[in-house]
Amino acid sequence: MRIRVSLRFGILFLALAGLLKSDSVTAQDAKSPPLPAVKHLIDTHIHLFDSTRPEGIPWPPADDKVLYKPHLPAEFSSVAKPTGVTGVVVVEASDRLEDNRWVLDLVKDDPFYVALVGNIDPYREDFAKQLRRLKKDKRFVGIRARNSDPIDYKDPQVLKNFRKLAKAGLSLDILANGKGVEGVREVDELAGHVPDLRIVVDHVLGYDIDGNPPSKEWLDAVASLSRHENVFCKVSGLYQRCTQQPAPHDPEHYRTVLDPLFEGFGADRLIYGSNWPCTKKSGDYDSFVRLVNAYFAEKGQEACEKYFWKNAAVAYGLPLE
Repeated sequence: MRIRVSLRFGILFLALAGLLKSDSVTAQDAKSPPLPAVKHLIDTHIHLFDSTRPEGIPWPPADDKVLYKPHLPAEFSSVAKPTGVTGVVVVEASDRLEDNRWVLDLVKDDPFYVALVGNIDPYREDFAKQLRRLKKDKRFVGIRARNSDPIDYKDPQVLKNFRKLAKAGLSLDILANGKGVEGVREVDELAGHVPDLRIVVDHVLGYDIDGNPPSKEWLDAVASLSRHENVFCKVSGLYQRCTQQPAPHDPEHYRTVLDPLFEGFGADRLIYGSNWPCTKKSGDYDSFVRLVNAYFAEKGQEACEKYFWKNAAVAYGLPLE
């Protein structure tokens, strides 16, 4: 008799536990913003690298326990495709010229990886030669300005090479992290010097997100920069730009930065990018896609289509329809 009572109690307990768990999951799912419902979903900002390469890698540093391990296409595809991602632009994670070819070869048989924003030192005398060589691969769509030392955007050689980049129909990504207002002003001046060059500024212009309203100085700088129609802004790397770590997953925490960016750049010049695998430090990939979609879904379906793929097609010349 005791065995039967114990058995019945155990079954009842398990059933009740399952019901409570189901209710908990349902409640949690109800709170999570939905995934985007768009024709294409292009992630324009991920990094691929292999820390086991015999020659090593320049980034990330070996003491980074989260990032210093191989981050390769198979892993990213497994986390991105379930969220609806349909194509990927890889962004350089190395200032070594030969690593452009390494990435292109790594993804050469996978149409999921549609483009590479590579790296050519903008001070190189043979910049045009290297550009011609890499441009033979149609997936090479531009470069990112991120040298080990700061780049002087007023330097005659740099401007000369950026004009060659523009003439070739390619784009320039700029990493302005940590430069604050001055970083925004630098890009503003550069955009005026090379108006034919499509410029994409990464990670919400490098702004340090603390949840507080930005300064008037920064807002004015953004308003001035956004007047250049050749400049795009990636709403990417939000987790990494947070001063609070791990970064919050509440979309409201980012509104004070996203609102002025949307006001300045509008629906036509904001671009989606995740900054994977750096996203691992504050959450999974799915949570990031849901976070940005929660904001852009408020702007309407067309704004979502533009943010998640149409603007990327314009900025990088991607053959999307």
